[in-house]
Amino acid sequence: MGRRLALLIATYRYQDAGLRQLTAPAHDAEALAAVLKDPDIAGFEVTTLINEPQHRVGEAIGDFYRDRRRDDLTLLYFTGHGLKDDDGQLYLAMTDTRRDSLLFTGLSAERIDRAMSGSMSRQQVLILDCCYSGAFPAGRIAKADTAVHTLERFQGRGRTVLTASDATQYSFEGDRVHGEAARSVFTRHLVAGLRDGSADLDGDGDITVDELYRYTHERVVQEMPRQRPKKQDDVEGRTVIARNVNWTLPAYLRHAIRSPIAGDRLAALDGLGHLHRIGNDTVRRRVLEELRRLADDDSRLVSAAATARLRSVRSGEAGGEETRGPAEDASAEAPRPAPREVPAREAPAREVSRPPVGAPAPRVRRGVRRRTVLLGGVAAAVAAAVPTAIALYGSGSDGESGGSGSSSAPAPDPVTSVLFSPDGGTLLTAGYLDPVVQLWDPATGRRTGTVTFGEGPTGVYAMALGRDGEVLAEGDGDNAIRLLALRTRRVVRTLTGHTEHFATDGTGGSAVFAVAFSPDGKTLASGGVDETVRLWESATGRATAVITAHTGAVRSVAFSPDGRTVASGSDDRTVGLWKASDGRSVTTVAGLDGEVRSVVFSPDGKTLAIAHGGPPTLWDVATERGTSLGSLRDGAEAVAFSPDGETLAVGTYGGAVVLSEVATTRTRATLEGHTGEIADLAFSPDGTTLASAGYDGTARLWDLTTRRTAFTLTPPTPTPS
Repeated sequence: MGRRLALLIATYRYQDAGLRQLTAPAHDAEALAAVLKDPDIAGFEVTTLINEPQHRVGEAIGDFYRDRRRDDLTLLYFTGHGLKDDDGQLYLAMTDTRRDSLLFTGLSAERIDRAMSGSMSRQQVLILDCCYSGAFPAGRIAKADTAVHTLERFQGRGRTVLTASDATQYSFEGDRVHGEAARSVFTRHLVAGLRDGSADLDGDGDITVDELYRYTHERVVQEMPRQRPKKQDDVEGRTVIARNVNWTLPAYLRHAIRSPIAGDRLAALDGLGHLHRIGNDTVRRRVLEELRRLADDDSRLVSAAATARLRSVRSGEAGGEETRGPAEDASAEAPRPAPREVPAREAPAREVSRPPVGAPAPRVRRGVRRRTVLLGGVAAAVAAAVPTAIALYGSGSDGESGGSGSSSAPAPDPVTSVLFSPDGGTLLTAGYLDPVVQLWDPATGRRTGTVTFGEGPTGVYAMALGRDGEVLAEGDGDNAIRLLALRTRRVVRTLTGHTEHFATDGTGGSAVFAVAFSPDGKTLASGGVDETVRLWESATGRATAVITAHTGAVRSVAFSPDGRTVASGSDDRTVGLWKASDGRSVTTVAGLDGEVRSVVFSPDGKTLAIAHGGPPTLWDVATERGTSLGSLRDGAEAVAFSPDGETLAVGTYGGAVVLSEVATTRTRATLEGHTGEIADLAFSPDGTTLASAGYDGTARLWDLTTRRTAFTLTPPTPTPS
């Protein structure tokens, strides 16, 4: 068994006058050291260096990687400031680093990379919680761009690199600082996920590096949307960083095991068997305890089945079944809590609510019972919108092109939504940091106008068009949904009902992440951070149903083509299907192995595509079975069906757009050009053009005949008020 070693380096005091002006990094190294040292959590041998000169840190890094064994796990952590010189080389600033002499006083990324490459360890973790600066003296012109390209500097086999950010926030003219960066919250969320076990996303009792990153990424982006953590790895299997000290049996299994209904107890056996297959030693011991208890059940059927399961488990262990070690692969996911059954309430605004935690699920009438279907181990992903139509009119800035600004302009805000008008003559783009919708001519790539929603909105988190194309709905960050008449450019109705959520810590509103019109335009569906799905009469703004069955933020909603069903995708790793008439449950797709980013129905309504960060899943609505669309180099974040339903476009975390044949699940083409995560996709009504929205601050129009970029659209960056 290899050793577990960690070297933590934190620098927040500087002798250089310019560096002293920068926002000091948070003093989180001590907290990280404490959680890594804890033998019950991670059990690392930890060395911490605080405010040390570069020669001392360099020696420590050299010693850290020297004489390591192949099965040693090494973790190097740095928090502080990173500096790029005018040749684009990256240095980490120590307490004695001088901006005018980085070569001799800074710790270069190249030196760290060489030390890691020379080590025998094949489980190397590098965590950089840095804010970056351009260390360019006055009068010199930087050759480097504003991106740091951190991951490119630390490539190597057996290595995982996590970064809190990858963009410069500061520049210098002499000792004068230009720019501003908020204090990073990256390490704080790392520590929280390890300390309380909440980063154990698959519930197997272990926290892998990949799970820790996914957990931290989600919470960092939720708290500070401009900060975009990144990850790079080249490892075999998985790397366990810690144990979940607070692991407990999933609630749905606890309830099933203790249910007075024998069928519920019998059904729990599959979940227990799954946990035994994927769990660590702690999980397996608990599973065996529960199986022994069920083997003594007063139901002969349950007792016999549990005894057989127990015998099978023991024979597997006796036969040499391997217990997963820290570096071994685990392709299966732990089952997620089954959505609870809920009764329908008769009321003008129908609320479908879940029972209190720990309470048995209420029994309901046949035909109203909420069915739950598990997709154990099947990855999922997808996003799109119901086809809509609209006539748009340009305003303000006619003829403006989508070119990027000058090199001194601030980094562009993300483009997170794209939408075609029904005639294909206009493309709408928007982002959650800007309350303005941009209008473009897809034929020329020129900006033709804008749409604003008045003083209230902080940014456009979601948008949808009504059936006749005359009404634009916008989901905002202040709990509200605004409906705007496009001919008059006036807000005609504001829908309120979504509430603040604990994630905002009482500091303000919660985002409405998703909106969609029914095909006839009479109903609007919405989903938000408050974990609810809401149905509204679009003509009056009256809420007709409030669905509270999800236990995570609702990221996507979509209507079936016949308008009878609403699908909702949530951070709780489930997709709910609901009757559009009253919000009652139709079925639930559970057991997905990631948070659901978007859902969309195929044009014929027979298939539901689901996006949750892995390969997309195509869900057959009739048979309630899912098919994985195959492997992706990066996880899926957005999807859209072509108008003929034969092609599924998949936007990935790495910035590529993959076109897949729905019938065969084969990849037809990969479109590359974006340099950041794909947030949204939309096909033109005639299917010849695909629009993509990216966190790199651009939207792209792809010619699907040539499979090349037709136009790159860069919305203007709003001027800070």
